[in-house]
Amino acid sequence: MAQNAYHYQDAARALPKQAARKKVKVKKRYQPAVWTKQERSLVIVMAVTVLFMMLATVWTTVSMQRVDARNQAVSEKIDKVKEENDSYRGDIQAKTNKDNLEKVAKSANMEQSTNNVRNVNQ
Repeated sequence: MAQNAYHYQDAARALPKQAARKKVKVKKRYQPAVWTKQERSLVIVMAVTVLFMMLATVWTTVSMQRVDARNQAVSEKIDKVKEENDSYRGDIQAKTNKDNLEKVAKSANMEQSTNNVRNVNQ
């Protein structure tokens, strides 16, 4: 047996050494959940509601811009008429001024007199 001991190998040493394998993490891939009819209908209703609100907002904004433009035009016309009225008031004041009336009366050979004025209330 002694001669056999020279060639004796342990079974664990007899196998060739294998390189240690690295553990690779496997990512679990989940399948997306199937939507129920209630979820689908809810998503559709909400999408339609949001779309309607967006369109309503745009429509309201455009309408408000139109109204603002009309109001601006009317305000400009009102300001123009007020300026004309102020101008006419100035002309009326100038023409009904006592000095101007006397001047016009002289040019027409008329004079101011209170002799022929009667008080109707008496």
